[in-house]
Amino acid sequence: MFDKTIVLVTPWFGRFAGGVESQARSMARELVRRGLSTVVFTTCSSSPFDSWWDDHYSPGRYTIDGVDVRRFATDKNRSGYLSAVRKLQKQIPLSPEEQNDFFDCGLNSKELIAAVKTVLDDRHEIIALPYFYGLTHSLLQTYPGSISLIPCFHDEEQFYWQQSRELLRNAKHVFYNSPEEKEMTIREHGLAVGRRVVEGVVTGEGVELTACEEDDEERASKHLPGSYFVYVGRKDSGKNVSLLCEWFAAYAQTSPKAAKLVFMGGGDDSLVSKNDYFIDLGFVPEATKRRVISGSRALLNLSEQESFSLVLMEAWLLGTPVVVSATSPVTKGHVQRCNGGLFVANQDEFCAALEFLEANEAMRERLARNGQTYV
Repeated sequence: MFDKTIVLVTPWFGRFAGGVESQARSMARELVRRGLSTVVFTTCSSSPFDSWWDDHYSPGRYTIDGVDVRRFATDKNRSGYLSAVRKLQKQIPLSPEEQNDFFDCGLNSKELIAAVKTVLDDRHEIIALPYFYGLTHSLLQTYPGSISLIPCFHDEEQFYWQQSRELLRNAKHVFYNSPEEKEMTIREHGLAVGRRVVEGVVTGEGVELTACEEDDEERASKHLPGSYFVYVGRKDSGKNVSLLCEWFAAYAQTSPKAAKLVFMGGGDDSLVSKNDYFIDLGFVPEATKRRVISGSRALLNLSEQESFSLVLMEAWLLGTPVVVSATSPVTKGHVQRCNGGLFVANQDEFCAALEFLEANEAMRERLARNGQTYV
């Protein structure tokens, strides 16, 4: 049996906060279930949807889902990060110093980084994720060559910065979520960083539908029409939610069955247009989420910023096909490998895909079975 304690370092833990946070939580829970000594180092911040610089939790030691969790206060200097984000929103290039501020003054914790020194020995194996937050950069910069990295890279501006290249240089090992993430990293950083990037392992993610309490079936179904599609996850501009609404509205105007699009998850509610085509359930219990997904015609996800996409796997396990963006290498790669859905490049293809899925129940079931086998 593996005789080291695994230390996972991640910005948030214990509350749903997106795909990366779900990955960290399921990983820790599964390691413990299999009898491996595991501890999580995280911050006192509540979630990415709340202020990163406010300590929602008290520093200290907690037990969450049977996992030993240690929380540390966040750094309070936010001005450099906010200034960098304002420039990014205006598409103004950042100087190297401003790129440093984006990470250093974002979500960070000097107290956590100092505490990691106490587990920097042969009895512990430390893994940090993801790359996008300053905590991970500061950690690997402080202890170069000692900490492994699950980067969760997306094809976005920050991936191409020098800071991401230095992060890879400082990593002990690199673990990828998908072949496409690895190929992208080799293409951009492999020549500069070398074997550590090229020899990194595609570990993927563990996927399972854990036991959960039954929901109130009548209450869960009362807002649902007879025919609907579903989006699950963070409502965020980076997830192409506005584009999804635009394309679906074009489809719904011509749909003979007056299909609806049901949203589940947190984030920016203003991105979902206020019209009869959309139903926004917000956060729902796990059992309700599963019931809604399994009853849908397909799960729709046009996000291009994915390193794995756990929600696709959940949809396939629940017997539902998917529709993804042809410009997302990761989600398109999943669909191509298993033939578990359709990928679309424009509005016309999107509308044709939804019309095809609505009209062909046998094909929906076949695509879903393919995806289920793949998972």
